[in-house]
Order: sequence, then C-alpha cells, then structure tokens
Amino acid sequence: MILGIGTDIVKISRFNSWKNFSKEQLSNIFSKQELNDIFIDKNINLQILASRFAVKEAFYKAFSAAIVKLDLNKKEFLFLFTCKNIEVIKPEWGVPILKINYSAFENKLGIKLPKLNVDISISHEKDFAVSFVIISNN
Repeated sequence: MILGIGTDIVKISRFNSWKNFSKEQLSNIFSKQELNDIFIDKNINLQILASRFAVKEAFYKAFSAAIVKLDLNKKEFLFLFTCKNIEVIKPEWGVPILKINYSAFENKLGIKLPKLNVDISISHEKDFAVSFVIISNN
C-alpha cells in the first residue's frame, strides 16, 4: 500500500550562489558521500547538487504523508533533520537509492516505524532537476 508520495522540482540556477559554499557549509544538508558526488575537481556540479536537494525535499513530503497516514505524527521533525538522516547513494549501474537512518527518525519521533519501502527517481534536463519518492509498506 502506498503511504506517501513526494515530488520536488528545482531550477538548477537557484543554487548558483551555493558554488561559493565550502564542503563544511554544505555538510548541513548533504552527506560526505553526496558531497564527493557533488564536487568534481574541486568544483560543484550544480546539476547533481540540485537533484540531490530535490530528493531530500521529495522524501520529506512523502515521509510526512506516510507518518500522518499511519497516525504516527505525535512529534515534529524538520527538513534539515531529514537532510542529515537520508543519503542518496548510487550502487551498481548508477541507479540511485535512498539510504535512511531509521533509528534517528524513530528516536526523533519517539516511535517504532513499520517496515517501509522507499523508491526514488531523479531526473534533470538543462535548467531543472526533479525527484519523485514513493513510500509504501507490504
């Protein structure tokens, strides 16, 4: 059963000012591995940065919908908390998956989460990056 759906689209140029940010500044939003993907030869690849940001936004929306649907929304969590506890990784064949620190979410929300399936899709074209996240259970 689908518990939450989230989508986000961003204009890549929105992140132009982020080119001046250090890895330390960006580590508030992106994991160490994501930063390794974003920085190419000491330069920021804005297309990758924007697409990773869109995934985090889409997950936040989908996860929020899922915990409301499951009636587990007793405590709040913020977008920045979400950013620090999810990570886009690209294992075999470059297909992105979301690595989620479920323990952090459970501690923050004071609940035990059920088994969740999280599917993501990322795309970018010229000026835009888009992400789609579906959260379901068995």
